[in-house]
Amino acid sequence: MSRKKIPASIRPLFQIEKEDPYVPVDKPEIVDRAAEAKRVVKRISNIILEHREASASLGFEFGLADLRIVFAALRDHAKGGSGSLDLTGYDEIQTHCLKRLFEELVEEPSNILYSTPTGPDSTRYDAMDPSFWIECLDLFETKLCD
Repeated sequence: MSRKKIPASIRPLFQIEKEDPYVPVDKPEIVDRAAEAKRVVKRISNIILEHREASASLGFEFGLADLRIVFAALRDHAKGGSGSLDLTGYDEIQTHCLKRLFEELVEEPSNILYSTPTGPDSTRYDAMDPSFWIECLDLFETKLCD
């Protein structure tokens, strides 16, 4: 019986045990929070503009009050809640448009990745921290109201 050759890219476990352990940072640190928030707000803005255009073609133009409902649900979801939209009084088309916007925006924190070194030759990619996502939502809403 012949022994399998281990590919050069895989280190045998006994070598890993002899190395000093590398403890990764629990949370990725955002070096330039203002610049990163600006980038995230721009992404949010682009998504909202795309949805406004699509909604307008269906005869629904959502405004600030509608966005506040979506943002309240996004904040609730980021805090571990259900993230349910309060769409009382909205018709079927309006409900559909706002739910689609929510569904796309709720995925954004997991689409924005930060890299964290986990060893000399490896990197871990982490999704955006929920608290930073909430900060970005707040910033967007503040800019929108101005």
